[in-house]
Amino acid sequence: MKSPNYYFEKGMLECSKGADKTEVVLPLFQKAYPGLKNDADFLYVFGTLLFDLQQYTMALGILGESVRIKPNNAAALLTVAMIFERAANPVSVINTCKMVLNLEPRNSRAYNIMANSLIRCGFQQESFEARKNALEYCCDANAFMPASEYLFNLNYTEKSREEIFALHDKHRLFWESEPLPARAQFPQTEKIKIGFVTADLRKHAVAFFMKALFECYDREKFEFHCFSFTSSPDGITEKFIKLSSKWHDVHKLQIDEIVKIIRGEQISVLVDLSGHTAAWQLKIYGHRPAPVQVAYCGYPNTTGFRSIDYRITDDICEPSDAQNFHSEKLYKIDDCFLCFSPNDDFPETHFEPFGKRPIIFGSFNNLSKMTPQTIKLWCKVVNSVPNGKFAIKNVYLGDPKLRDLIISRFIRNGLSEEQIVNMPSNMDAKEHYEQYNKIDIALDSFPYNGTTTTCEALYMGVPVITILGDRHVSRVSASLLTTVGLPELIAKDENEFVRIAAELAQNTTRLAEIKRSLRTKMQNSPLTDKKAFTQKFQNAILEMINEIKARD
Repeated sequence: MKSPNYYFEKGMLECSKGADKTEVVLPLFQKAYPGLKNDADFLYVFGTLLFDLQQYTMALGILGESVRIKPNNAAALLTVAMIFERAANPVSVINTCKMVLNLEPRNSRAYNIMANSLIRCGFQQESFEARKNALEYCCDANAFMPASEYLFNLNYTEKSREEIFALHDKHRLFWESEPLPARAQFPQTEKIKIGFVTADLRKHAVAFFMKALFECYDREKFEFHCFSFTSSPDGITEKFIKLSSKWHDVHKLQIDEIVKIIRGEQISVLVDLSGHTAAWQLKIYGHRPAPVQVAYCGYPNTTGFRSIDYRITDDICEPSDAQNFHSEKLYKIDDCFLCFSPNDDFPETHFEPFGKRPIIFGSFNNLSKMTPQTIKLWCKVVNSVPNGKFAIKNVYLGDPKLRDLIISRFIRNGLSEEQIVNMPSNMDAKEHYEQYNKIDIALDSFPYNGTTTTCEALYMGVPVITILGDRHVSRVSASLLTTVGLPELIAKDENEFVRIAAELAQNTTRLAEIKRSLRTKMQNSPLTDKKAFTQKFQNAILEMINEIKARD
């Protein structure tokens, strides 16, 4: 009869040799467990294995036992925090990370995980401070990760454009060297090869806005290559694979290998679709593997990189002085810089006739965008209308602790609990879109506007009220509204925001007219004109190529 320690040690040996964790290592640990169930170190290793195998419920139980026996095991607590993160339980993540930080006050990873959950709970400033600590205390080669997340977090703050740009410029050396390598030579190819770098051609907002380009690009003149970091492809990914000239699955490759592939494919224009939402892949651009490098769609600000030549945007998203706060040259295309391609899951629009029922305002934006000032303004709007109500919907509101916390923020700003409608969130796409039919008017967030949510609301016949801010992230909804022909819903300040929303809510004849006509209006606008948008995008690429050739 072999001892429990034998099975444990055998399992560790097999794991070090790269054996299959499910078929080989797990059965060995299971045999060891009865005799080692009071051994905190074994339980930690066993729980971590279960976590790696995505058996989260069992992992939580095993790790909980490990921590009960050995409360000062910060690594076990950090894994528990990650399990809570997978379970969409951000309040428990925050509390567990605080326990880790009590044991290890300079634990960069704990600060970073906690920051993720703080922003998901709508604690923008607290998340920003945690990001700063994560970056300060990260001393290894992966410091670029918290640096990127720190920069992304800036978009949720009211910090000045000058400070945000300076911070992006300061941290760019995590990804690019000084001086930069020489620009790559333009390849002599029959067609212009455009490479798109992203992990988001899947069930993700970026895919919504890239679909038109991939369906309509001129295959006689261009090749579309995808360098995909997607680790969990889905049905949407499969569609993009079929639409691409060539698909490169690079998510398991090192950056040097990816750069070599890009150069080998003779890519003329490399387009980044993620910015500081994906720190790892940003390392590609500092190598300058393509003669023209462009930022588009996935990140609402400058990357700060001198290796990226252009950022595609539009004239409404950028105020007149915006170039002063970008390392890239801003290339403004006509109308909106996005093209929305609704899928087949959108149901028909309808609404309950107005009369004696209350007007329901709402927002389906992430809690991360619900700043204290945004919630205060929304509550002011709701209370400006007799019997007004406000609807919110978010997957994290399934956590009772967080739901109570969010509702309390609205109550502190003057709403009663009866005025707050918490809509269900665990549903498929069609059910999600159907919830828009229960909202009369959507209120935008600031400083970080909605983008996908604004498009969804408009397509479902729900007018969106927004404020025109001083930077891209605060002007996207204004661009979308202008493009669909509703500039009158754009406010210049908070007072006008309240006035526009209140007047529309009280003029139910006008409101009903907008709701009935909005989908058709959107379908006939440049925002959904796939072919026209694709032509504008292709023209932009050609102009960039010619400009770089003339410059060099």
